[in-house]
Amino acid sequence: MNATTSSRRGALKPAVLAGLLLLAAGTASAHCWAADAAEPISNDGLPVNHASFKPLHAAMDVFEAQAKPNPGLLALPDVRLRITRAVLDSDEPTRRPREAVIHAQGFGPKTWTGKDCGISEQAAHRIGPRAGFSVFFNSPFSTMNRWAHDEQLSAYLEGERGEPMQGWPVYRHCAVIGPERRIPWMPVPVGEMLAYFEREQQRRLADWDRSNAQALKPFDLAGMERQAEKVRAQNAQAADLLLKVARDRKANEARNHALLAHSRQMLVDELEDLRRTRAAMSAEQLAEPYRLGTGRHRLPTPAEVTRPLKRLVKLDPTFPWDARNRTRIQLLTVCASTHPNNPAYAQPMRAAVAALDLASLAALLN
Repeated sequence: MNATTSSRRGALKPAVLAGLLLLAAGTASAHCWAADAAEPISNDGLPVNHASFKPLHAAMDVFEAQAKPNPGLLALPDVRLRITRAVLDSDEPTRRPREAVIHAQGFGPKTWTGKDCGISEQAAHRIGPRAGFSVFFNSPFSTMNRWAHDEQLSAYLEGERGEPMQGWPVYRHCAVIGPERRIPWMPVPVGEMLAYFEREQQRRLADWDRSNAQALKPFDLAGMERQAEKVRAQNAQAADLLLKVARDRKANEARNHALLAHSRQMLVDELEDLRRTRAAMSAEQLAEPYRLGTGRHRLPTPAEVTRPLKRLVKLDPTFPWDARNRTRIQLLTVCASTHPNNPAYAQPMRAAVAALDLASLAALLN
């Protein structure tokens, strides 16, 4: 990071400082830290304090040293503060390193126990924090939600792009700190997304055929009439009812088959329209980033072409992940977090994150 960027980091913007002071003015209970918490085991069964996790905990220590004196966090009113750590595995352990997360969060009075800053673990899980911030290590999905998935494509809804924070790109109010300021995802091209929709439509058509195979077979009325006669000896009323249902079904068979054929044809028409749409596009159009619009196949309408629509993205296969050293710090995502029922904390927490020294966190990349 150059000297200009470093000097900018040292001075808070007026809006950031105002947010922190505004929150501090309402403080009723501050500097009350509960004992640190940690998930007892990683999600692949190792204890959270396993010796192999030392590099991850060392990186978390750097964040904790910044979090505990953070003025925005200390100014949260009516909370008890707590650091929570978790060590996770990757969903692709052969390609990406182990993940971890550390949260610095404030919990409201409904989670408190005793007078010594205690927090009920059960209540904390049920209610969640009022506010706080977190660092996710080696997690490329912290700012994204999965939107589509099959054996050929996993597509994610990209988080909203924000103003850079201390020079780092921001998505969904999270600073993404990667090597050479890279992000670990890339746009899904229009052609690839339309190909996914085509596969999805083919799956719907195959499911329809399996589900309706029996209903499309000619109904055996003669067989049901023979069955009714066997029943008649024991229960004439039941036999008459069986005959009525069977004859009604046969009488309506042509109409029902026509309705089924129509519903199947709608699936076929959609599939053919997808293929026509792809075939009509130039190579340049197919290579453009896919953005979610309201037109056919969720493509932008002419009126939406110039609007800042959300993009679909996928993991960038060229991002330099190193899975050999599974605790090497290769990506950090620093996020403000607020409970949905406490939206007033959102801006002050984003200001609190902006006050962190992101350069010292970026130095953890190795």
